[in-house]
Amino acid sequence: MLEYIVLGAALAILVFILNSFRPVRTAKVADGLYAINCAFVNLYAYRNDGGIALFDAGLNSGMVRRGMKKLGLPPDEVRRIFLTHTDYDHTGGLSAFPNAEVFISATEEQMINGRTARRGFMRNSLSHPYKTLQDGETVKHGGVSVKLILTPGHTPGSAAYLMNEGILVTGDLLRLTRSGDIKPFFRMMNKDHRQNTHTVTAMRGVFKGSKYILTGHTGVHKKT
Repeated sequence: MLEYIVLGAALAILVFILNSFRPVRTAKVADGLYAINCAFVNLYAYRNDGGIALFDAGLNSGMVRRGMKKLGLPPDEVRRIFLTHTDYDHTGGLSAFPNAEVFISATEEQMINGRTARRGFMRNSLSHPYKTLQDGETVKHGGVSVKLILTPGHTPGSAAYLMNEGILVTGDLLRLTRSGDIKPFFRMMNKDHRQNTHTVTAMRGVFKGSKYILTGHTGVHKKT
């Protein structure tokens, strides 16, 4: 009986993902900025004189490498990887970049050190060495600053990254509707949906000041 319940739940989640997630295809978004598709999730690459920075690492290393090859982006030029959070669909490709610096928010560390479960008995993990950043802390990548903004709700330490060229990478903070509206991320996938909703509201000013909003599962918003 238990296996049928688990199978039914898995099928329900699969149907939900197929109906609700709308990642963009692997393609150039703007000068130096690229989207890479890994089935139902996007990661993003930003290339400048500091090399390549990735924002999240996708579902698995093979998909990420194929996407980068399609875009003409050499994997050995990846210098930094900024993780929005530590769910497997955002960290699965890390093994393709053993020499890259990996960053997470300091608050997200609880999700991988055994202190906080993702859901029930499920726990996140991260085998790649990493560094932690505090809310508001910045890292220089070539000529741009990458600022971590703590965005709790989906996970306690979820983060968005804002580059000083008006590019905001949100991970699973929010979803874009088909009409382009910004909504909190899906309730069933948030660890704390009330907190996620509060964070989205608090981030409205940042959204308005961003030229590009890059989401994990529902595409890209470009201000016109």
